[in-house]
Amino acid sequence: MSGCCTQAGVFLVQDASSQQKHPPPLHYRVEIGGLHAHLFRVTLTIAQPAALQRVSLPVWIPGSYLVREFSKNLQGVQAHQGTRTSLAVEQLDKCSWQIQCVPAKPLVLSYEVYAHDNSVRTAWLDAHRGFFNGTSLCLKVEGQEKAPHVLELPASKPTVGWSVATGLTPQKINKQGFGRYVAADYDELVDCPVEMGSFWSGSFKACGVPHRFVVAGAAATFDGGGCWPTPRKFARQPSAFGMAAKNHRIKTICSCSMRWTMVMAGWSTATPPR
Repeated sequence: MSGCCTQAGVFLVQDASSQQKHPPPLHYRVEIGGLHAHLFRVTLTIAQPAALQRVSLPVWIPGSYLVREFSKNLQGVQAHQGTRTSLAVEQLDKCSWQIQCVPAKPLVLSYEVYAHDNSVRTAWLDAHRGFFNGTSLCLKVEGQEKAPHVLELPASKPTVGWSVATGLTPQKINKQGFGRYVAADYDELVDCPVEMGSFWSGSFKACGVPHRFVVAGAAATFDGGGCWPTPRKFARQPSAFGMAAKNHRIKTICSCSMRWTMVMAGWSTATPPR
């Protein structure tokens, strides 16, 4: 963002109501490791790992296809099976690791991610808000990319007064949006950014589909009513694939500086309006 170091994020979210009765084989728990240290703590549980399980972090993000160094912010990868069995983690290159383990037992990986990049591409965490893309926090479990993925965002003391906005399908969440979300596969997981904090939120319908509109980082004097014409018009237009919003689950993030200079546009599915 040129000439501006504070950022406001705008999220346009299409409602989705499907629920999953059974937990998927891949589960990510994202917690606050330290607000002032700008650290997210991630625990990844793989229910049925391969004997030689490889995991990796993407080097690009949907909508921005330059090669990026997301893995430089990931640190302290540890692995274990059961309560006492610690496993060796071998780093293969700058963005991939492998673990030799017992396939019949769940494999648990834990690590931290430094989040101090106030852009739409990576992750941010401080005392005021948190934001992340899955490409920065969620290791890809190679061989299980097409399996359902659960993302758990537990409420905690550091997040008191915060709410959650994301394009993922809610599985079990509280009124603030903290809880469990599900993605059909890894691609969907990393295509749905997560915003946490105090933000302005509103709702509207387009083509009969409920949408939630979230503005993060705006001033207290922000008037959200003036934003409606543009997203309403956008939501009613056919997508690039020729399908209206009601027929196509599209994913989104729009981010603007406080000067409201549009830098990135897209779509999103997800949590119902509140």
